[in-house]
Amino acid sequence: MIARWLSIIFHPFVMVGVMAATASAARQTAGEAARSVAIVALFTIIPMAILMTRQVRRGAWNNVDASNRAERPVLYLVVGSGLVALLIYLLTARQESFMVRGVVTTLAMVAACTVATRWIKVSLHMAFATLAATALALMRSPVGYALLLALPALLWSRLSLRRHTGREVALGTIIGGAAGAAIHYL
Repeated sequence: MIARWLSIIFHPFVMVGVMAATASAARQTAGEAARSVAIVALFTIIPMAILMTRQVRRGAWNNVDASNRAERPVLYLVVGSGLVALLIYLLTARQESFMVRGVVTTLAMVAACTVATRWIKVSLHMAFATLAATALALMRSPVGYALLLALPALLWSRLSLRRHTGREVALGTIIGGAAGAAIHYL
């Protein structure tokens, strides 16, 4: 029960929203930050939620986490397309947006996970949580520090639910940490 709740609380959707909200709030007014989160949700979270719901209802996926490696290609296609569309929007409508760097890095992270799927099912929960924790901690955000402290609990949750192996959560953590550092340092 605790493992499932941790998996929900630290779901990639939530981590994307937390990262967008926290980073936006540090640089923009509250209204602009809310708009940034809404834009991210429109291009990425909503299409993924529709896909997940549809795939589970059709019986194509066992659960909303796309826990089988064979379920991942369509997930990566939709999330990658959403990120590309978001990037195009940001480059055309908001050229000065700090979000461009985050979207490019997240797209690279998703591409790495996509390629790795041929051999291993990378934990996207760990990748996105570590991405958010690292990027926000490097911004010196208290939210980032709290997320760093929560990562071991999420790791335990993914293993306890038997959604991933130790190698899969480790790889997700490494890829997410590298992406979070890239957002800050590149």
